[in-house]
Amino acid sequence: MGELVSVIIPVYKVEDYIRRCVDSVLKQTYGNLEIILVDDGSPDRCGEICDEYAAKDSRVVSIHKKNGGLSDARNAGMEVCKGEYITFLDSDDWVEAAYIEKLYRLLKETDSDISVCSFIRTSKEDAEPDAAPEEIRVFSNIEALNSLESNADIQLYIQLVVAWGKLYRRSLFDGVTYPVGKLHEDEFTTYKLLYRADRVALTSAQLLYYWQREDSIMGAGFNVKGNLDATEALKERAEFYQKAGLDELSSRACKMAFLKSLVLNKRSGEIEKPDFRERLDRNLADLRSDLRKTKQKPGFKAFYELYYFAPKAMGWVYTAFERYKNG
Repeated sequence: MGELVSVIIPVYKVEDYIRRCVDSVLKQTYGNLEIILVDDGSPDRCGEICDEYAAKDSRVVSIHKKNGGLSDARNAGMEVCKGEYITFLDSDDWVEAAYIEKLYRLLKETDSDISVCSFIRTSKEDAEPDAAPEEIRVFSNIEALNSLESNADIQLYIQLVVAWGKLYRRSLFDGVTYPVGKLHEDEFTTYKLLYRADRVALTSAQLLYYWQREDSIMGAGFNVKGNLDATEALKERAEFYQKAGLDELSSRACKMAFLKSLVLNKRSGEIEKPDFRERLDRNLADLRSDLRKTKQKPGFKAFYELYYFAPKAMGWVYTAFERYKNG
């Protein structure tokens, strides 16, 4: 029997999906599990369903708390978990029976601190994994962060940045929690864990099914708060990298924060709340100073300096450039 793995599953308004998720975890080929169901004040029968599972299987722990959001629920699970390793699942997703076994074996065989699987985004329950041969890649912490900040491969970016689909050494979370009240909470957190890891191992095996609901963050359209939070996460990352002496990564994160703010500002007509407008204006002002402290290519440097004199015109220039670049 391997080391104890804690599976933390925040639960909120997923009465129609939670059984599929928990049943897939109970069927794991890796047996030494602690399954923590965190009822985040769900108004439906989710809390009752969590208690049913805890009564039937000694590996299941049911926690009930006041609604605080996804980050707060994950943090609550980490406060009580006992495993040497942690994995997170969203309660409307489900996993292959070998999900934990394969991630645990990959972590051990490569002497890594984080192992990562691929996933299938689906709205159909009969989705099947790709039959292609498995490919494994092992990154140092800096190589993983370079891949995170490169934006060259969107699938790899998602695979690296999301909290789920990973097995983490528990000690990586010492002093690290998810930010309560933020959307895109993974953007504020995962880079810290990648930095702390000696090695990160990725498998191309599709072991997790991401249920694509219309009301999910990844499935939703333009969201002002989500974009503001993501921008502020990038700003935090840039500062973190700068303090760690990773100047190139700091420059990339700062550039991406600026471009995200530019796009958001271009859609300013959709920003109805005054406090959101104030946050965007503050972000743009801060980023001008931040960008000047980073090393950027001359063309981009000229672009962002001109933007602050003529934001509307330069916003259209950027849009036209993106359309030309994307064909």
